[in-house]
Amino acid sequence: MTPSNADWKVLPHDPMVQLADNLWWVEGDLPDMGLRRTMVVARLASGDLVIHSCIALGEAAMAELEALGRPAWLVVPNGWHRMDAARYKARYPELKVICPPGARKRVSKVVGVHATYDELAQPDEQDDSVRLEPIDGGGGQEGVMVVRSSDGISLVVADTIFNLPHGKGLFWFIYGRVLGSTGGPRVTVIGRFFLLKRKAQFKAWLQRMAAMEGLVRHPPPVRPCHAAGSRSWPWHAGRIRRSGAET
Repeated sequence: MTPSNADWKVLPHDPMVQLADNLWWVEGDLPDMGLRRTMVVARLASGDLVIHSCIALGEAAMAELEALGRPAWLVVPNGWHRMDAARYKARYPELKVICPPGARKRVSKVVGVHATYDELAQPDEQDDSVRLEPIDGGGGQEGVMVVRSSDGISLVVADTIFNLPHGKGLFWFIYGRVLGSTGGPRVTVIGRFFLLKRKAQFKAWLQRMAAMEGLVRHPPPVRPCHAAGSRSWPWHAGRIRRSGAET
């Protein structure tokens, strides 16, 4: 059954944090997992909001979100980060859903897709403060959301790049140490197997992103800590914000 506004399911989450004049970030739990997820919200010049990897928040936090602007665009960053997508679409019927081209089939199973990154690179064609592009070498499974703010440029990515600290216990030993998912910014074994098709193209894409003029780094609370597709990660040349999580 497709989720509806009536079954708006809220899991524990942190307060929303402003990262730049037009950019916000919130982290929340995943069900029955020690991992967490992240939602990033960008505001266009028109006041419309672009929501990347949505999280169903409590009513007070949703009121705070709505006070920022009109939820107009929902970015589902891959075929797994879709847990609350149908709930957002039910709550905001005019919301337009965008996803990477390679994720369209899987995302469409839970919510209708308005366009893919290659079909609509800018949610607002008159405003280049937010644009979307597939990640080179990834077969269209994921992409990057580029956000221009007054202090510089942010790159919002998902599972292709992890940034988790080491954790304690058997799960974190296997998931983190054995599979190489923790210990700082990295492309994991899982990511290389499922998401990367042409590694040379991906390497060139990383180098192009790192060389982008205007990248800046955020201070805490944006810290290295992931959730199956969430998290911001500072890079040597600036910042790459990771966002997402779930199924």
